[in-house]
Order: sequence, then C-alpha cells, then structure tokens
Amino acid sequence: MNISFLTTGHYPFDDRIFYHMASSLSQQNHVVEIISSKINLIEDSAGIKLNCFAGDDFSKRDKIKLFYKRLADFSPEVIICSEPLTILAAKKYSKKQPGKIRIIYDITEWYPSRKNLTVHNPLIRWFFFIKLLLFNLWASKLADSFIFGEWFKSRPYRFFFPRKSFIFTTYYPDLKYIPYRKPDLKKGNLRLAYSGKISLEKGYHNFFNVLNKLTELRNDLLIDVQVIGWYESLRDKDVCENLFTSVSKNIHLNISERLDFEKYLELIKETDIFIDLRSDNLENQHCLPIKLFYHAAFGRPVIFSDLKSIRKETEIEKFGFLVNPKDSDQCARLIINYINDSDLYYNHCENARSIAENYYNWKKAEPHFLKFITSN
Repeated sequence: MNISFLTTGHYPFDDRIFYHMASSLSQQNHVVEIISSKINLIEDSAGIKLNCFAGDDFSKRDKIKLFYKRLADFSPEVIICSEPLTILAAKKYSKKQPGKIRIIYDITEWYPSRKNLTVHNPLIRWFFFIKLLLFNLWASKLADSFIFGEWFKSRPYRFFFPRKSFIFTTYYPDLKYIPYRKPDLKKGNLRLAYSGKISLEKGYHNFFNVLNKLTELRNDLLIDVQVIGWYESLRDKDVCENLFTSVSKNIHLNISERLDFEKYLELIKETDIFIDLRSDNLENQHCLPIKLFYHAAFGRPVIFSDLKSIRKETEIEKFGFLVNPKDSDQCARLIINYINDSDLYYNHCENARSIAENYYNWKKAEPHFLKFITSN
C-alpha cells in the first residue's frame, strides 16, 4: 500500500510523523512518502521517501497545487494529513479515484490556536477565530477518519462528526531511541534542561526564575543547563534573551538551536530532573505536553505545570509533581527535596521508566495504529 503524510507545520523528520508513524508503516512493507512544505528536500531516508518543498511564503492555493502534484506522482491509497489545508489537497487528489482513497486527519494541535490568532490585531481576533474554526470544520468534514493525539482535542471532532471512525494515538516514544541510563544525582551538582519554543507562554521565564531561586536556597549548588530552543515569534525575544544575563554565576548554560530528533535525545539524556513550567492558560490546560512521555522514558522525575490534560491522561504522582508554574519557590524546594531525599528521587526514577516500559511507549500503541490505517 502507498501511504502519504502531508504537513504544512512539521519538518519531515518530525518525531511523530517520521520516527514513529511512517517508520512503523515502512517496516510493514508499505511504501511511505512524507510531503512537508517546510523545507526543500527530496531523498530516501530509512526506506521512507521525502518529497518536500519550502512553501512557507507560498499562497494557500500554490501549496495545494504542489501537494496535489506530488500526490499524483506517488499515487497513495491512504493520505494522513496533519493540518486542514493539506486535507484540501488530499480531497482534490482523491477525486481521481472516488471512493478508493482514504483521507485521515491526524489531530495533535488546536485549530485555530493562539499562534494562529496572536499575529492579528486583538480587536479583530474573534473574526479570524470564527473564520479559521469554520475552515477547520469544513476540512474535517472532508476527511474519512481521525487520529487523535489526546482526549481533550478529540472532543469537538467527536461532537460534530460522531460517525467518523477514529483512534487515539498518544505521543508515546519508541524506547529503542531512549535506552535506559541509571540515574546518578550528585549532591552538589544538578543537570537541568529547557527545550522547545522560547517564549513566555511556554514558561521560559518561569524556568529561569526557578534557576535563580535554586541558587538562593542552595548557594553551593552548581547547575548545568541545556537550553535547546528557537523563537517562533520575536514578540518575547528581548525579554527572554535578557534572562540569560540574570542567572547566577553558579549556573552554566549550554545553548543550542533546533536539533533533529536523535541529536536532541542525545543532548538531554544526562538531565537529572525534567521541568516544564508553561503558562496555565486555557489552551495549555487542554494540551498534553509531548515531552512528558519522553522524560518518563529517560527514567527521571518530572515537575510540570498543573494542567488538566496531564491529570486526565497520566499517573503523574508516581514519578513527579504538578505545580503552579509561577511559584518558583515551590518548584525549587521540590527539586532540593529530590537532592536531599535520595529514596524519593530513585523511586520516582524507577517508576518513570517502569511506566514507560509498561504503558507509555510506542510499541504498545503501534499495533492499534497499524490496524487502523490498513483495515478501514
């Protein structure tokens, strides 16, 4: 079977698309192609065809034409779309063989999301919200099936399209990429990491506030920090960059921009405790952080913002804590408690890896995903 992945928002080596979904399908002897409009790239990698173009500055009409042309050349029987616009290209192509082409919408983001709306004047954001919402519903109607990355994001689609088939495929990692490493937390040293978009909304300032609070509470503590991130908007850049100069001399920062999946995992593997303090706004409350399951797979404790999505889908109390992201004192004291209480720390490490091995891993989800793609 020929299967295409279409995306306007993800690079071709996206962890969910390339390293998990496409890889699993390819290993089952399906012919798989990824078409991303983020970068010019035409090659075969690990048995997966990459047929991509740099189309960020193209009109929607031109993007659809380029997606359509690549689909016509590849002749897929199943098309997995990551965004509404790609569904339009898939639907146009499916008219060549009515009833024989299956279109699946893989939903991992809110649409419209905050990032779709903040580029517009606040006075007219409601207009664009309604416009994009209707566009998403129209595109969703054209899809045959849904893949949901998480429960909260599934609700509007299950409400409006109750007869469409669907599956939940959460962001669990394949543990072959994350071999277990025995934890080694030292009393006077701490290794932390920040990764992802650099913005206030994602909690960059909250993270740095915790770093400074740690050095206030323990001035003998040496902290190595890996910062792996990128700016998608210049709106917060000045504020975030100033945070670099505010840290204590006890904090050593290593800064990297966007990395590919395997290099990213290699760089964060030595982290002692994983922290994610994104703002607890309405959207974040209902977004399940992908990183949570990767952090558990490393076998390390986590401290995350107290979000409804995490409470809904994980047993976080077994391997970490949920906190008020603005309460740097609370977060810092939890970290110091891990340093002082080795039994608690190593118990949470063991629990995290155990939960990943038994529940939160791709091999548990993979059979259901493969069956859904090939049997409908």
